Amino acid sequence: MSVLHKAKAVRLPAWARLLLLLLILGAFGRVLWQLDAKNLWWDESLSLQRAESGWIDLILGRLYLYDGLTFDVTHDQHPFFFFIMQGILLRLAGEREGVLRFPSVMAVTLLVPAVWSFARLFVRRGIMAAGAPLWAALLAAGSPFYLWYGQEARPYALWALLALISTYCLVRATDRTEEKARAWWIGYAASALMFYTTHYYAVFLLPVHAFLLAQWLWARSRRGALLALAGALLAGAGVGAFAYWSVVIRQGGGGNFRDVEWQILFPDLLNAFSLGKSVNIVRVWWLDLVFGALALLGVVRSLWGGARIRAGGWLPLALVAGPVVMLLVAMSIYPAYMDARHMSLIGGGFLLLVAAGLALIAQQGRLAAVGAGVLALLLLAGMGYSSYNYFTMEEYAKDDFTTLGGYLDRRMAPGDVVLVKSPFAWRIFTYYTNIEAIPAAQAQGAHMGQFGVPLLRRVPWDEQEAQIAKWAEEYRRVWLIVSNTHPYMDVERRIEKWMNENLFNVQEITYFSHSSLSSTLYLDKVPVYEGLPPELAQPITGVFGDLIQVVGLEVGEPVRDDLGLPVTIYWQTLALTPDHYKYLLTLEEVLPDGSMRVLALTEREPYDGAIPTIYWQPGQTIVEYSELPRTVWPRPQSAQEAARYRISLQVYRADTLEKLPVTRAEGIEGAGESLWVPYWSTEGAGR
Repeated sequence: MSVLHKAKAVRLPAWARLLLLLLILGAFGRVLWQLDAKNLWWDESLSLQRAESGWIDLILGRLYLYDGLTFDVTHDQHPFFFFIMQGILLRLAGEREGVLRFPSVMAVTLLVPAVWSFARLFVRRGIMAAGAPLWAALLAAGSPFYLWYGQEARPYALWALLALISTYCLVRATDRTEEKARAWWIGYAASALMFYTTHYYAVFLLPVHAFLLAQWLWARSRRGALLALAGALLAGAGVGAFAYWSVVIRQGGGGNFRDVEWQILFPDLLNAFSLGKSVNIVRVWWLDLVFGALALLGVVRSLWGGARIRAGGWLPLALVAGPVVMLLVAMSIYPAYMDARHMSLIGGGFLLLVAAGLALIAQQGRLAAVGAGVLALLLLAGMGYSSYNYFTMEEYAKDDFTTLGGYLDRRMAPGDVVLVKSPFAWRIFTYYTNIEAIPAAQAQGAHMGQFGVPLLRRVPWDEQEAQIAKWAEEYRRVWLIVSNTHPYMDVERRIEKWMNENLFNVQEITYFSHSSLSSTLYLDKVPVYEGLPPELAQPITGVFGDLIQVVGLEVGEPVRDDLGLPVTIYWQTLALTPDHYKYLLTLEEVLPDGSMRVLALTEREPYDGAIPTIYWQPGQTIVEYSELPRTVWPRPQSAQEAARYRISLQVYRADTLEKLPVTRAEGIEGAGESLWVPYWSTEGAGR
């Protein structure tokens, strides 16, 4: 037995314990800060679906998809442990983003003491220099990669933590000088069970665990050691085969996996675990190489001499290289890589090697220690730069579903149909928008609809298009909301192309420049008629400034407080209008003193500028399907009470804000600068 291997633990001085505590708290505060600032993205919505499922479905990974017409069943690509934690938290604390992401927060926080403890073990065995625990904890606390995944409701951060904990427990359990080996075996059994049920790629670390176990058994029974090694590798192959069957064969997945050469894989992994995903690798490659050089120094120190190797000096390198080699073997059979998050388990080992390199330099003398400090500051500056980008740069943001939800909340009204693309993203749209109000509105008699496109039944495209055309004709307005984070059902965007060619595109909004999230409002046809449209049964005459005329103002029924109020305006112009005009549409309450209180307001150019007044022609009618945004709608109980409320319309010039006076009103009430109609009829329903 090596003298290095027999080295005894030394109690941490008070300053070291305080420093470790500060680093842990710093890591926790950093990953907790703005935890809810970024919306969930599509992958995280799968976590939400799974965590809120029944326990059997959660464990089996069953996810139910819906397109408004039919259901389908798919399966998540990950085992169950992480989602059990989320399921417990959601049932205790609700479905907020922070609750859903909290297991990842704690995993990243605990990564700091995990790398500290592992580095201390290597220091006690003489494998790493004395400063390695401090450097490892500092790097873990500032890691941009684990900031990213510490704020994501997916299992990658927990997987990385469990890779370290399970390996550490096994190292302690197989140490023949360990007095509490039984406790470490129990710890290994528990942590390994959690590790191998968090991500299928955990099997890539199984050869390292198997070698540790075989090394421990070798002194007792070489045959037993070989059998244990073979059994572990066969178990890993079995898990890999099951994962391949579950993900690729059973549900046709794996199309998003990539088969990459090592010349791409290695730089991608090096950059990810050095500076994370929130940097341009071309700009920071030189700093990635500094991280890599320090990690190589750590490898050299760990493997320098047979005594260190026998004491476990091979292990830091194995924690990184072992899973990468296994990934390359797997990719020689079938593509198995998307990005560095699927190699998250090597991150802790990489940080240990970089820390070992810094500690080795610092050990060479006072001047070298200053140099190590300068290098550490350089690494931390790069990490800080990446973290700053993560929090501030739009390029690294997630889709802004909150803004989409707020926009739809203001606009959606009875008569609308909402098309969700794709049905795989249904849950994230219902999480951030009020489209879940549509079924309740339908139950109350409102003519509304919500459907997923393309349809899950995978019917031919001509039938899909015919169905959309039918919906467009049947409903007042069509909303298409798109998140291309799952584009696989319509990679060529045929839905959007067909709708833009066959329907009238009123307005399309992309929710920031790097986003795949958009909403588009469509009508069945261009709402411009020569003369009066046939559906206008009782024309009125309300003229603003002897220029713009309203020949109809129809108000729908306020079905629910979480939906808008449909209002249809029939516009005409009496002469060419070279200027842009906007309108104010309000729900007003007449107070006892005669003043007005505005309860809801819409202010815009006709059709948001898609059909501006500068293009209007005399003799034409522009039918605008507008709305008042959601509010607590008054529901008068008598004609006297109903008389307090009215829908008012005003028109003003966009550049000067000058309001046009009402110069004529026949069949509609009007005075000053407003035309108005009753909000509520004497029968107790909206006009």
